[in-house]
Amino acid sequence: MNDLPNITSRARDLLSEHGEVRAQPISDWGGTFELPLEVAAFYAQVGPYDITIEGYGNPYFLPRLAKLWDFQKGYRWHGFTGERLKDWDENWLVVADEGGDPFIFDRDSRKVLFALHGTGVWKPETWFPSLPTMAACLAILGKIVRAAGKNLTDSDCLIRPKHRQHAISAIARVIGSRAEAEAIVGGAGWG
Repeated sequence: MNDLPNITSRARDLLSEHGEVRAQPISDWGGTFELPLEVAAFYAQVGPYDITIEGYGNPYFLPRLAKLWDFQKGYRWHGFTGERLKDWDENWLVVADEGGDPFIFDRDSRKVLFALHGTGVWKPETWFPSLPTMAACLAILGKIVRAAGKNLTDSDCLIRPKHRQHAISAIARVIGSRAEAEAIVGGAGWG
C-alpha cells in the first residue's frame, strides 16, 4: 500500500473535483472529547468542506469539521430528545455517510468502518485503513459515476463491468493494491 502522505495529497486533489476543500483548524471541533490526531490531520491536510459525491445509489457526504459533532445526531444521541443511544460505541465518530449509512472512524483501531442503519443493531465492518484512503476512494467512485452518467448501469441496474474495472484500476493506483481495491469496489456494491 502507498504511504499515507501520498494518499493524503491524492485525497485532497480528488475531493477538490467534487467540492470545496480547505484546511480547517482543530478549534473548529465542537465535540465533547478531544479530536483524534488522525481526524485533526485529515481536516488540516485534506479538508472536506461539506462535500457531496455522487454515488451508485445514494450520494456520499463528508461534513466540514465545524459540523462534525452535530453530524453525530441520530447515531450517538437521539435526534429529537438528545438522549444518548446505548448501542453506539463511545469510540466511534461518524465522519461521512451514504444515505444515512455511516462511515465511522474508530478511535481504537484508527480505521474507518462502515455500517448499515436501520438494522436494529450496529455491526460496522472495517472498510478503509485510514481517513485519506476513504476520501480518495469515494472521490474516485464518484468521478466514475459522474463521467458515466446514465451509462453507469445496465438494464438490470448493475454497474457495467468496464466501470467496475476502471474503479478497481484507479483505486489500485492510489492505494497500491489491486486486491484491496477489488474489496473496496465490492464493498461499494459495484459487483
